[in-house]
Amino acid sequence: MKRTRNILCSLLASLLVILALPVAVSAASKKPACPKKVTLEYYGCYMNNTQQRTVGSGYIYIKNLSTTARITNVKSTNKHYTATRVKGLNAILVDEKQDGNMPDFDYEVKNGEKTTISFNVIQNGKKYKLSCQVTFKKHEAVFKTFKVGSKDLTSLVKGNWMVSYKKLSKNGKQKIDIRTTKNYKIDSIEVTYQNGQKYTSKIIKNGSRISLKNATGIYVNYHTTVKPKYYKNPTSGYRGYFYGGSIKNPLYEAFYFNVM
Repeated sequence: MKRTRNILCSLLASLLVILALPVAVSAASKKPACPKKVTLEYYGCYMNNTQQRTVGSGYIYIKNLSTTARITNVKSTNKHYTATRVKGLNAILVDEKQDGNMPDFDYEVKNGEKTTISFNVIQNGKKYKLSCQVTFKKHEAVFKTFKVGSKDLTSLVKGNWMVSYKKLSKNGKQKIDIRTTKNYKIDSIEVTYQNGQKYTSKIIKNGSRISLKNATGIYVNYHTTVKPKYYKNPTSGYRGYFYGGSIKNPLYEAFYFNVM
């Protein structure tokens, strides 16, 4: 009886392996694909009462991209842009071309600017030619309300990842009222302080009243609820950054309000 049971278990295990093989082979042999068109939104930066220069960048996500795939022969119809493979992400990053080892700070992205990125994906022993038309657009409003004390700063922060503003009252306590538009959700709000050489930070509740004495800035961490076409969560090899800050995936971003 025991011998019969062992034989049946072996047969069942073999059957499961056989049934699984076509699925694995099928998944590995699927052709990669990317959207025909994407719109990449870019943020601005407002400092010293001036809108600063900014660059256009963003991801083109690729369906059925193998983790071992190679991206080659990248071409752009706009000479100011190129694209590179992103480790741990099923995407290529469209970004401004480097001038040596540094970005070309003399060039600024234009609202409505376009480029077509074409490239080869080499995987499964085959080469696939893909292309995507990219349109750069000023970033939509993340916040429908951004108030600090008596100051309504909603229009000032629109489309920016950072704003420097020195006209806030540091006396008493100021109410923080920040609300996002429908495609975004706030994860946390953090206020940073400096007292001499000592730096501290405090997570606050939205709607609370806080002291801005010795405050240096307000960070609003948020994420989008709208996933780009073909987006997949990154693997463990991904290292994400948003203007210098670490993020767990490209859906997460942060806004910095400098009050010094």
